[in-house]
Amino acid sequence: MTITKQNFIIFSSIDWTTHWQLHHQLATSLVSTGNRVLFVENTGVRSANIGDIGRLSERISNWRKGLHGFSSIDGDNLTSYSPVLLPFPYSKLSLLFNKKIFNLSISRWAKASNFSNPIIISFLPTPLIQNAINSIDPKLTVYYCANNMAESSISASQVRPYEDHFFASVDIVFTAAYVIQEYAKRFSEKVFYFPPGIDFDKFRTALKDNKDVPSDLSNIAGPIVGYIGALGKVLDQELLCILADQYKKCTVVLIGPIYTNIDVLRTKSNIVFLGEKPHDQLPYYIQGFDVGIVPYVCNDFTEGVYPSKLNEYLAMGIPAVSTNLREVRESKEVYGEAAIIANNTHDFIDAIKISALEKGNVVLKRQRINVAKANSWESRFNGISKIIEEGLIVVDSQQIKINWKNKFNSYFRLKSKRRKIAFFAVFGFLIIIYSPLFWFMGEKLIVRDIPKKSDAIVVFSGDGKVSYQNLSYQERALNAVKFYKEGYADKIFLSSGREQTIDDIEIIKLYLMNKGVPESSIYILNKYPNSTYQNVKMVRRSLDKNGVHSILFITAPYHSLRSILTWKKNAPNIDIITPDMTTVKSKRLKWGISLNKVRVIVYEYVAIAHNWLVGRI
Repeated sequence: MTITKQNFIIFSSIDWTTHWQLHHQLATSLVSTGNRVLFVENTGVRSANIGDIGRLSERISNWRKGLHGFSSIDGDNLTSYSPVLLPFPYSKLSLLFNKKIFNLSISRWAKASNFSNPIIISFLPTPLIQNAINSIDPKLTVYYCANNMAESSISASQVRPYEDHFFASVDIVFTAAYVIQEYAKRFSEKVFYFPPGIDFDKFRTALKDNKDVPSDLSNIAGPIVGYIGALGKVLDQELLCILADQYKKCTVVLIGPIYTNIDVLRTKSNIVFLGEKPHDQLPYYIQGFDVGIVPYVCNDFTEGVYPSKLNEYLAMGIPAVSTNLREVRESKEVYGEAAIIANNTHDFIDAIKISALEKGNVVLKRQRINVAKANSWESRFNGISKIIEEGLIVVDSQQIKINWKNKFNSYFRLKSKRRKIAFFAVFGFLIIIYSPLFWFMGEKLIVRDIPKKSDAIVVFSGDGKVSYQNLSYQERALNAVKFYKEGYADKIFLSSGREQTIDDIEIIKLYLMNKGVPESSIYILNKYPNSTYQNVKMVRRSLDKNGVHSILFITAPYHSLRSILTWKKNAPNIDIITPDMTTVKSKRLKWGISLNKVRVIVYEYVAIAHNWLVGRI
């Protein structure tokens, strides 16, 4: 099943002029099957730095050359858009400016190009992209998570909460790595694994051509240990230096654009740089290698990296050696003996030495080619098309259903708009204030455990303000003293919210000591989290450090359910008892409730829903 006759917008995480990657494969494949594609270049997942000046100047140049950044790549079927935006993706002010320009530019181009009802495939989960999707109102939304971008840099780590929300909100999620797939399944049931594939026909053609090795490679003394791809931070430069020193008879050839400082590699006489080459010429360079390598560092970011170059080496029948990357390790059944995974530096170098002698083995060459064929982009794209088509069928069936909201509005349409507003305002006020609805909802938020002996008492003091009627952090401290003197625990942990100053905590401490609690039994956590989730994680670390496995937990009554759910998810090793802290205990039906309590109750339910969506509870 191949998708056709659709409009696609691809929000890319790279520029079109970047070396050939998954993003280019997807765009060109969609066009080749009869679709139209708008390829939107990278809008940024981190704040810009001095190293981005070259890319920003190129972006401005592309904007000037094209029609306000829009340039035709393949007639009317494939168009690229190079937006010029403020390079601060998480700044509210920057976002306000960027979304106006970004959304307006796309909507104007779409209208002029008769580009309606698009399917959106985004490689970015940033606030700007999510806002753009909401303004477009697409037919279907797909998030293609190609790498673990939140682990790529400290600046990029800010994307994590937005990405979590994106996983949960889109119709379909594609991932290019097992570790990302596992993580995404926490938020979505529609998660599918599609790592990059190779253009196998291109490599098969190169094998049949039997052309000479390019001249800039043919003059290099062998054995040639080759690498194709970007020279970036994931490249293990230390490993390459050791390889060059310990295997002096080989020449390490690096082909690709340079994105990081490689001065240490330039000191080695048997490491050669050939620069970036056109993608259709890479097969002819690879055939000149004796061994193809994937010399990546192993860290949190590369745990989610699928090295497609491994398949490109195998497609030309040459031996391939990789460091111990999870994606390669998890695919061992697919690769079999075709690719060698090295556990350490010694194994890596030994594998290269042995493999260099096996290039001409006809049996192994055929085996490698067959493995590469099984990882072709064609098969990946067919699977992607099928899932998108199935998603469209579901959307179409939903649109056929009666829109009950429209039916309701048309039925209750009143002659006077003001009368309608007044009627519903009064009706809503009565329901909220004078019915037992919110009292009942509030009761469901309160956890009432029977106190029992525990290792410690934990008090969440909140923001230092009276949160509920007749209840404040001072009252929570009073309850802590009560349980301490009754022998339920011999330690008290105090934690504050971010709006509270340290003087407030010290006052609570003095209060406890005045009531007879020794200073040695009081533990103050002097960091100020900005959420219950962060508070729980911080306190859990302190509890683990002090050997605490069970606690009496004291917080505001309406806050107790959310807190307990957060504790159970993020501190499963801690036994939590939440005694009832309500001032007035009554289970009788209660008519009437204050607006302040309504606000608190609504806030708690919204907070529970939000925390559930982002995986905190």
